[in-house]
Formats: sequence, structure tokens, C-alpha cells
Amino acid sequence: MKSLKKALLIAASLGAMAGAAHAQTTIDTSKAIRVAMVPKLIGLSVFKANEQGAMAASKRLNINFLYTGPVTASAQGQVDIINSLTARRFNAITVTSNNPTELAPSLERAMAKGIAVVSYDSDVAPDARDFFIQDTAYPAMGKALVDSVEASTGPNAQVAILSSTPDATIQNAWLEAVKTYMAATYPNMKVVTTQYGQSSPSQSLSAGLNILHAYPLVTAIIAPDGAAEVGAAAAIEKLGLTGKVFTDGTSDPNSIRQYVKDGVIKASPLWDEVGEGKLVMYVARLAANHALKPNDTFTVPGLGTYKVNDKVIIFSEPLIFTAANIDKYQF
Repeated sequence: MKSLKKALLIAASLGAMAGAAHAQTTIDTSKAIRVAMVPKLIGLSVFKANEQGAMAASKRLNINFLYTGPVTASAQGQVDIINSLTARRFNAITVTSNNPTELAPSLERAMAKGIAVVSYDSDVAPDARDFFIQDTAYPAMGKALVDSVEASTGPNAQVAILSSTPDATIQNAWLEAVKTYMAATYPNMKVVTTQYGQSSPSQSLSAGLNILHAYPLVTAIIAPDGAAEVGAAAAIEKLGLTGKVFTDGTSDPNSIRQYVKDGVIKASPLWDEVGEGKLVMYVARLAANHALKPNDTFTVPGLGTYKVNDKVIIFSEPLIFTAANIDKYQF
């Protein structure tokens, strides 16, 4: 359509400090581009929510959008897909990584061919991308995960961690923040084991059951992965431990809604995954246009104004789902 070939004018605030002078910038959408979104794996609900937002933004930005990823949380699977996208000369590749270093060579080859690379959620090596969209500040998420379980279990709890994979960038960053905040704020709260569910609901359920059998004094499971939180909650219910053991994590509201209402999960931090998907496409379009600087400010209609600090963009503060608000969110 001709209307899609016209430049889309988008108001953007320039300047990194409040009160700085403002000006207008444009996102040139006169030429259609191809942008791929590569999640850690296909089928996980949080990534489907990213896809939903990305598809909506793509229509406004004259982007031919492709959502493609491995069927399991496989770094090699992502590498194979990235190599294919590079050979097909996509204009931009967006990716949340299963392993920051294994993906780097394939992404660097893409960049060498003029393809813009935007990582989101789980970062890659900094030299292997143009920009990184960080879900929330890591200390803020660490605090939210610990405070959410402390409110249910008290400050002296024995805590288990059920994560995705040992190499997952974002989970490891959150867990480092969890341990730092826990040690400083609740010194009597202890992490007694860390296990992995491979971002698979069934494997996460098995790992949750293993934790609860092997560590009967555990009263909280911090599960910073969508599948892991569901698996931990299912394990608690399966063993009849509702009200005695609690979990939190980073899953979408649709997946944990009933567990929240049942009281297995009292509070669970995340962010608006649909909104983040929209932001990913705006940044991809700007990066493909060579219109975003390593330190910059830009505005996305309906989302707000964002700062770029050394190629990193923080999407939002943690959004805490509880029984009181979870029905307001449908993704």
C-alpha cells in the first residue's frame, strides 16, 4: 500500500536529562525491510507475547516480520537459524539468546554483512549486537524476586532456585542480583540448591519435584523462567504443599493465573511482554535505518520515552502480578 511507503513521523524527545530541549525525529518507513525475531525456543508463552507485540508494531513500521526459533532451548538451533537469516539477507535480526558466546560468531557475521542485530531479554556478547533491550534493571528484578517470596515465607527461609539453562544470560544476571540482595537484606535466608528445567514445563515439573523431595525444609522456590515457575507451582500442588511452599518467577499472567488464585504464587514479577515486543521492532527499525546512536533518547508511541546508554535500553520497572491485579493482564 502506498500509505505504508510514506515516512512515518514519530515524535521523539531528544536529550538525556529532564528539561533538555526537545525536537522531532522521524523513522523512515518508505522502504519495506525484513526483520526476524528469534526466541530461545518456539512455544513458550512469554515469547509468544513478544511476537504478538512485534507483529502489531511491524504493521506500522513497514516491516515484513518473521518469527522463528528452535523447538528446544538450543544455542546451536539458534545459530543455525541466524546463519539462514544471514544468507537470506534479512535487514535486522532480533534475538534472546540461549548462550551469549555461542551465538556471537554467527551474529558477528550477520553484522559484517550490514544486518542490524538487536538482542532482547537475554543478551549476547556486546560485540555481537548493535543494541540490547534489557527487560528491567537487574538489581530491581533481583529485589522483586526475593521480596516476593520473603513476604510469604519470612526472612529465614531455605530457598531453592529453579532456572532455565546454566548458560542463560538473563537468568544468570537475575540470580546474581538475587544473591546479592538476599545477602545484604535477608542474611538468614539461604539458597540451598540451584537446578534447571531447560525452559521445558515437563522438565521443570520434574526438577521441582526433585527439589521438594530432596530438600524438605525448602519453603520457597525462585524460578526466573516462564516454564520453571509453572513447573515449580505444579510440583508444589502435586505434593499437596500449597500454603507451605511458595514460588515466584518470571512467567506470563495467563500461565500462572490459576496458581496465583490458588495461593501457590503470592506475587510474581515480570513486565509487559507484548509491549516489549513492540519496542524490539521499533529499535530494529531504527537500527536498520542507522538512525539510533549508542547514547540516545527516543519515543515509542503508546510506550514512552527511552534512553540508550552504551547501546543498552531498559524496558521497564518490574510489574508485580498478584491476585488483586492479575486479571487486568491477558497475555
